[in-house]
Amino acid sequence: MTRRVLLRKRRRAISATLLCAALATGCDYNDIDHLYIATGIGVDREEHSVRLSMDLIQPGGAGNPATGENSNSQGNAPDWIVSADAPTFEEAMSGLQAKLSHSLYLQHNALVLFSEDALRDFSPIADALERDRQLRRSQLWVVTPTSAESVLRESTGQSEPISLVIRDLVDEASRREACLASDELHVVKALLRPSGVAPLAAIEEGPDGSPEVKGLAYLRRDGKLDIVDRARLLDNAWWLGRTLDVREAVPWTEGGHQGVMGVHWLRTSTRLVVDTSGRSPKVRVVWRGTGEIERWQASEKMSAHTFAALEHAIREDVKHRLAEALDHARAVDMDAFGLTNACAEKGIQLREGAWKRLQVEYDIEPHIVHGQLASTTPFAQEAKGGGGSS
Repeated sequence: MTRRVLLRKRRRAISATLLCAALATGCDYNDIDHLYIATGIGVDREEHSVRLSMDLIQPGGAGNPATGENSNSQGNAPDWIVSADAPTFEEAMSGLQAKLSHSLYLQHNALVLFSEDALRDFSPIADALERDRQLRRSQLWVVTPTSAESVLRESTGQSEPISLVIRDLVDEASRREACLASDELHVVKALLRPSGVAPLAAIEEGPDGSPEVKGLAYLRRDGKLDIVDRARLLDNAWWLGRTLDVREAVPWTEGGHQGVMGVHWLRTSTRLVVDTSGRSPKVRVVWRGTGEIERWQASEKMSAHTFAALEHAIREDVKHRLAEALDHARAVDMDAFGLTNACAEKGIQLREGAWKRLQVEYDIEPHIVHGQLASTTPFAQEAKGGGGSS
């Protein structure tokens, strides 16, 4: 009898909890077909106005009462793009709502896509986004060098809303290069630090009309933008933290002959150490990486001497990549790698632009495991002088 009473009480408690949870969400699921669910916002700048493009889900399809007479404006697309422009972000948002027959639901918005032109007037737009309590701080901030509206409207071949496709694309890339995880919370936090620069993922339309990651964009607090293309993405990603499962081709020289080896980096990490023992602060870049050589041009069988030469070539390549990335950051006057932040954490307040004159040293230690690379094969002799690989 006691057991039955306990079970009955437990069921009542579970029912009460579920009822409270349903009420706490503030959304009646019976009314979901009467809401426009926003999954992405495109922000463009036109003359003296802000142009917003909203990526909306049509939960009920063509028969959804919320979709109104424009429901078939984009054929069988899983979403619907609506645009409006006005002098300010807030007015443009009101203009969007005025075009819709039912209320906007912004709590599920996953993406804010900025055009390069829109970021030139960044502060008022960022202020409006930060003050809107409906928008979640976990939404991605992404940049495109073209028009945000055209990326949302013209991408083809998608079976789900284009904003969610872009979000998943960036999420997948950020598993390899962590710096691409440009959610609003971390972007704003980076902008408010002494260096005042935040990394954002950059995307554009690919040859087939689908969006693809173009590279990495650096946004300064005053709205200045610099986009690093994919060819230099790894160099910058190494500066900005960890990478996992990335590959690169490393040139090396052996016995007067030049070759290329493929390196698979299982994981890498980078941190900055500020040395204050001298008259002026010095920054040491501590880079550590674990990788394996997947292929190399075999002119002799692998030996301790050859392996040491490969490791030396890898070390020099990493140093060269890091130094080139820093030179570029200095040239565009953007403290992209947080040298000012690192000094501030040690209590050193640098004057404006002083980070560019800091002495920088590189402490690079690659740990190369043999992995899947065979030390020699029966074809090694034939490969001599033939440029083969093992």
